[in-house]
Amino acid sequence: MYNKDLKTYIKRLAVLLLPMIIVGIIYVINDPFKTIHHYERYFDDNVPHVGLNMDYVSTENFVHHNPTQRYNAFIFGNSRSQYWQTDYWKRYIGKDSRCYHYYGSGESLYSLEKNIRFIHDCGNSIDYALLVLDIDLLSQTKAKTGHLFITPPRTVAYQNVIRFHATNFAAFLNPVFIYTYIDLLIYNTLKPYMLEKYMVEQPVVYHAVSNEIEDRMFDQAIDDKTYYTTERMLCFQGKQYPDSISPQVLFSENIRMLTAIAKILSQHHTQYKIVISPLYNQIKLNSIDLQTLGDIFGHSSIYDFSGKSDITSDYHNYYEESHYRPVIARRLMDSIYNDAFHHQPRSEKSK
Repeated sequence: MYNKDLKTYIKRLAVLLLPMIIVGIIYVINDPFKTIHHYERYFDDNVPHVGLNMDYVSTENFVHHNPTQRYNAFIFGNSRSQYWQTDYWKRYIGKDSRCYHYYGSGESLYSLEKNIRFIHDCGNSIDYALLVLDIDLLSQTKAKTGHLFITPPRTVAYQNVIRFHATNFAAFLNPVFIYTYIDLLIYNTLKPYMLEKYMVEQPVVYHAVSNEIEDRMFDQAIDDKTYYTTERMLCFQGKQYPDSISPQVLFSENIRMLTAIAKILSQHHTQYKIVISPLYNQIKLNSIDLQTLGDIFGHSSIYDFSGKSDITSDYHNYYEESHYRPVIARRLMDSIYNDAFHHQPRSEKSK
């Protein structure tokens, strides 16, 4: 009797577990977030894709290419830095520079420090660096959560490896995502409802060696005057706050992390520039924070493009309210390296 009851229990348990086992097999084999298997390229050109953790992509792609490239020049930042193109940067630092774009979506100051320290620990020279910052990045001193933002295990000595993979699997287990993903696998067709469920619509061109993405479809639409539709213009409405100043965000922990970054760059005798991005919101970086950055990195290395300007006043310079276009990044790079726009902290200018 006891054996019969046990067998019945095992059968029922197997029936209950079978869907989870099948889902687990699908997850491991298909690896939707590309965190399990090794990849030569993380994006296929001109193919819509599942949103990925760009901090993780930047780290793993760096590990893959670094043995042959031995990178010595780096652009760091969040997704707003992604259009600072390394090929254009080479005009100012030398065509023989081995450049890599190391960025994460919604990058935090916490992850920025970890990434720079990781490169240092890998034994690379950091001869040149561009740090493309804004208040969102500077204010975050904690490890982030969520499958798109969680810190790559390599950069924290694998201390979070279980939590990292559990976070990604939990995201996959979202019933809406599972349905969406399986629908895409079966029919290989991107449907409108999928764009709200982890899928990224725009096809991109990916340069694996430099870890850079180009949104050529967007720029072509802008050139064709079909990009700024009535619907798309809604994202710009009510998003500007001229004459506003951001609250102070750089306190003891932020300063500790920034100082640690500056120390590493000093050890490498890095030629670096610190850029404050021109965000569409037109909010000026707090003068105390700007002074703090200058005290840590040197005032002559700080280039503040925040606040109201001819750039931030024209929506044509932006894809949406958060990301400015490559043409603006090139313009800023020209300004920085030609010293045409060297904006010192206001506390310095007032002396």
